[in-house]
Amino acid sequence: MTYISPSIPAELHDQVRGLVSDPARFCRLHRVQDKDTKREVPFYPLPMQTKIFDAVKRGHRRILVIKARQVAATTGCKMVLHQQWTATPTAALFALVSLRAESATALLDDNRRWMHHPPSILRRELDTRAKGELRLADTGATLKAFTSRSSTGLRSFSPIAALLSEFAFAPDQEELLAQALSAVGDGLLMLESTANNPGDRFSQLIAGAPENGFHLITHWWHEEPKYCDPGYDLDPEELREVLGEWSEEELQLKEAYNLSNGQLAWRRRYLKQLGPYKFRREYPACLDDCFLGREGGYYGEEVLQDIHVIEHQLHGKAHGREVEGPHPHDRYVMGVDIGGGVGGDYSALCVVSVSTMQPVYTERNNQVTPAAWAHRCIQVASRYNNALMLAESNNHGHAFLLELTHCGYRYQWRSPQQKPWVTTLQSKLEAFDCLRESLQVVKVMDRVTWMELRSLTIPPGKVAPEAPKGGHDDSAMAMALGYRCLRDIPSSWRTHALQSGRTRIDELINRSKARRIRSHSLPF
Repeated sequence: MTYISPSIPAELHDQVRGLVSDPARFCRLHRVQDKDTKREVPFYPLPMQTKIFDAVKRGHRRILVIKARQVAATTGCKMVLHQQWTATPTAALFALVSLRAESATALLDDNRRWMHHPPSILRRELDTRAKGELRLADTGATLKAFTSRSSTGLRSFSPIAALLSEFAFAPDQEELLAQALSAVGDGLLMLESTANNPGDRFSQLIAGAPENGFHLITHWWHEEPKYCDPGYDLDPEELREVLGEWSEEELQLKEAYNLSNGQLAWRRRYLKQLGPYKFRREYPACLDDCFLGREGGYYGEEVLQDIHVIEHQLHGKAHGREVEGPHPHDRYVMGVDIGGGVGGDYSALCVVSVSTMQPVYTERNNQVTPAAWAHRCIQVASRYNNALMLAESNNHGHAFLLELTHCGYRYQWRSPQQKPWVTTLQSKLEAFDCLRESLQVVKVMDRVTWMELRSLTIPPGKVAPEAPKGGHDDSAMAMALGYRCLRDIPSSWRTHALQSGRTRIDELINRSKARRIRSHSLPF
């Protein structure tokens, strides 16, 4: 239902309803401030904003936006909130959440200005001009600013729509997201941000879309018209005199993204200013650029960048990520990390092929008890020809191993002294170092694990790698344990494993590339 003022003649109701119910049409009734001149100019939706408006119009209620810098995504999301706030006929709450109180209230400045822009017949009066909120006098609908640093945040409110701006930089992404999902319910929730840390909650949401219910919107630097230097529409000889020869990397980018000379010139100029690492993070050309391994990462970018990240559908009801199904003549090992099953840390597993030395199946779940996880691991391990399983025996692993024994699963890793694995600082380092050595032969990987590996660093004063605050390393740990287990397999396993491993790797990569090209749900 759309609110229409009683002062509007009945013969105009349909026309007004069409204007105020469509964000793409509604925005054209307003003006925005030009970033360069600071003058107000007509609001014509930019490419990034058009993507947001279209997603809302198609009925998506969970929206993720990841983009290059300064592409007007925040303004587009605010316009959606503004449109829905003015259109609702009830005293509903709309929430705008930013990092700090001052930035949150500053985001409302545009909304305040927009109140004066529509034709007089559509203008509305405000009941309050409080610094942190706007309330319409006729309906009581409220647009309120919140800070993501608040300990209570959205917990005590029930907005029907919310925008979490620069979500990747929130101090506690997990808590903020939980609050927002609980508060909004079936309403509209928009998360927009540039990338921050690989492996954080924002990156996990992106890696899990659309299966996790979020609609992913991307906007890369080469899709933005303003990121282009004018004046380079020259013949090849003139261009060579001005800019010199294009590098091999530039030629590859030109072909991959159909870049103009002006776009390449702009990229070269900003690349020189920012450096390669910062440029790719600030102005990504694709999803992989957003989550580059952190500077000083435990696993070097030069290793991880050569791994083919397989885009694949989630497998079965358990939503495992299958790279390759079990081969009848192969043998397998499985690394298992065990969480408490109460949210937060995940229980994770990683199955590795003996013949190809590639991870073939991964799965994680943070809502399953250690005992229930044991049953799930038995199901997966049995499917993969009774995979040899390595799981820790301390912490939550004690209950896990008891259940394995109770169920009679006997393919469990043991040390030469017939002792189970105990996770200590030393053994954790041993597993991660074993994985570091193995990554040289790893050619394929699922995106969740790959992003976790890119996020690992050794914090000051620590000796073992850790995920960033708000991130996870559970899938990475399961993979590390899988490759640690692979090191100890019986020689007979290698003898009898399939000998065509290299061919199978090529086939996996080719199938993945074909699927990526065919899929319209992937952000590429």
